[in-house]
Amino acid sequence: MMKIGGMVEQTGLTLYSILSLPDKPGTVARILKVFSEHKVNLHYITEGSSQDGTAILSFCVDQDSDDQIDEVLKQVVERTDIQIKKLEFVGILGIYGPHFREKPSIAAKLFEALGREEINILSISSSISTISCIVSLKEFDTAREIILQEFELP
Repeated sequence: MMKIGGMVEQTGLTLYSILSLPDKPGTVARILKVFSEHKVNLHYITEGSSQDGTAILSFCVDQDSDDQIDEVLKQVVERTDIQIKKLEFVGILGIYGPHFREKPSIAAKLFEALGREEINILSISSSISTISCIVSLKEFDTAREIILQEFELP
C-alpha cells in the first residue's frame, strides 16, 4: 500500500465544459473574468489544447449555483461561438502528497484501481502534490472506498 498525505473529497457539484474555445492567449482569462465579476467560486478548473487550434475549459461549481452559472454562461456564449456541456451530480475525489513528483507511479496506481472497478473519470487535474478527478455521484462512494483500499492515509 502506497502512503499518501491525505484525500480530497467534495460532492454537490456540477461540471461544465466549454468546448471549441479559440486556443489563443487571453481566451480563458476573459471567461474566468466573467465568473469573477459575478463572484462565482470555481471549485475545480482544468484547460487543455487540441491540435485543431481549439481548447476545452472545464470547471466545477456548487450545484446550488447552477441557475446563476447558466445565466453567466449566456454572456460568454454571446461573446463567442462556443459550445457548453453541463453534467450535474458530480464530485471531486483526489489524493495529495507530499512528494508526488518523486512517485511517478501514483497517478497510474490511482486510475488503474478506479478503472478495474469501472469508475468513469470525467476530468483530471493535477499539481506537484495533488491528483484530483471528477466522478459521477452514482460512483462517488465506490471510488472513495477504492482509494481507501489502495492508499495508506496518515
